[in-house]
Amino acid sequence: MERGGLEGFGLRCAARAIGCDVATLSYHFGSKEGLERAIADRLQSEVAAPKPDLTWQTRLTAMARSYRQIAKRYPNAFPLLLRFWSTGPGEMQICEEWYRAHFDAGLREADIAAVGFATYAAILGACAGEIGGLLNRPSAEALSEVEGQSDLPITKKLLPAFTHLSKDEVFDAAIAILISGIESQVARQRLQEHKPRTRRPKSP
Repeated sequence: MERGGLEGFGLRCAARAIGCDVATLSYHFGSKEGLERAIADRLQSEVAAPKPDLTWQTRLTAMARSYRQIAKRYPNAFPLLLRFWSTGPGEMQICEEWYRAHFDAGLREADIAAVGFATYAAILGACAGEIGGLLNRPSAEALSEVEGQSDLPITKKLLPAFTHLSKDEVFDAAIAILISGIESQVARQRLQEHKPRTRRPKSP
């Protein structure tokens, strides 16, 4: 898959690569999608579960950085992680740790599914954007195109920052924003829980 990309990947080329027949792969994985799901789960197994005695912020950061390393190591296969709701046992274990970090942050149980899913998708998206070229520094042509437009005053002011911006800075910012967002959500929830309820006056 890394040699030929997702577009050219299939049971036949996989069978040739590992020296078996297509029927064997079909027997074990059922279809091309089944094989892709197994590959995605194999990638998930490279995410190390963080130590439970670490803070939830440190655990979440460590897992996010693991996904970034996987994306860099397997840029063609990594998009498979964005395709399946669940890839199998490998991902389930990591998702358990991901949601545990949100639980330990103090989020209400009713909100963990939505917030946890959103932060997970955001990190995978940031990783996919990096390997896809989104985080590359702007080309001379792109800079010239911005300079040539008169209705982009803020973007023009930011051009010097964009030309020196590193991918590490962007990824660190993404993690920091996610963590601060979770902390703000928890703070709002606690404020609501401790806010005294106003009693309505009794009707005469």
